[in-house]
Amino acid sequence: MKKTIAFTALCFIGLACKQQEKKRIASPPGYDLSIPEKRTLDEDLDEVSGIFYIAADSTIVTLNDEEGKFYRLNLQGKLIGRPFKFAKKSDFEDLTTDGLYWYAVKSDGEVHRVEKAFSDSPKARVFSFPEKGWEFETMFFDAARQKLILLSKTPLTFKDGRIPAFTLDTSSGTFNHDPYYSPDTVTIAKLYGKKKWGCKPTAAAVHPITGETYILSSNDRMLMIMKDGLLNAVYPLDKTMFRQPEGITFMPNGNLLISNEAQGSTANILIFAYQQQE
Repeated sequence: MKKTIAFTALCFIGLACKQQEKKRIASPPGYDLSIPEKRTLDEDLDEVSGIFYIAADSTIVTLNDEEGKFYRLNLQGKLIGRPFKFAKKSDFEDLTTDGLYWYAVKSDGEVHRVEKAFSDSPKARVFSFPEKGWEFETMFFDAARQKLILLSKTPLTFKDGRIPAFTLDTSSGTFNHDPYYSPDTVTIAKLYGKKKWGCKPTAAAVHPITGETYILSSNDRMLMIMKDGLLNAVYPLDKTMFRQPEGITFMPNGNLLISNEAQGSTANILIFAYQQQE
């Protein structure tokens, strides 16, 4: 009887281990995208769009894509103080900072630069994208190259098959195409195991340790990784966990944060611990 019980227990353990192995999601080196810490957000952020982690006070700055407001959150996802209004209501899609200014981008590529955000004496400047017909959801700052980058959602590609990327020179207010940040759709399809695949970027951030650029696509539920201007990896995202991933940021230790819009449930931020690779 004892042998039977012991054998049954071993089978149970073996089955459980196999189920855990099946549930493990393909993940970038140093991460396990199947094991997040989840932070549920307030209803005001049901359409959370863009997040940025501030190491100085361990807070997260975000925005709602229907409001011209910045929100501050603690690491539990709870609101800190009142939101900071920097513009009228509009379709703001992403935000970032270069350490001096805060930036928010509208879907048409218009960038709002805010000086002294969260103060009583803010100053703002607006940079209008020079062409109509473009749609943007992604903007990030590359500290190593000191560039503010926008990735286009539409048009999907240039003639060379690359997703359009632009840098903004905030001293002159000019936008310039920069292929260094343009993912190649042929490579995306190859890495994703498809004959053909487009992509609509929704958020991006630079890994503070590896220097890689992580690019999210909510529509395609994928995470792309670029380094030195080349696309190196593509990871599919589980649709039950990543309902609508619209924001991405990192902590200095490499921990990865991804935000999801509510989509009929509650908005959240998922935190993935980073184990540095040898």
